Amino acid sequence: MHIRVLTTVLAARWERLKKGGDAGQSSAELAVIAGVVIAIAIAVVAAIKTFTDAKIPLISG
Repeated sequence: MHIRVLTTVLAARWERLKKGGDAGQSSAELAVIAGVVIAIAIAVVAAIKTFTDAKIPLISG
């Protein structure tokens, strides 16, 4: 997954929406951007959890 490219595209699109220069801005588009940001955050958390589980295995009783 190319997170750097995705975040660059999202950041550029967000700036265009903030400036209001885009006549096609809508709440649906903002919802899609928010959904992508949430998905990236979930992927990062899952990657960190997988990494820490591999380094520090839980001791089962």
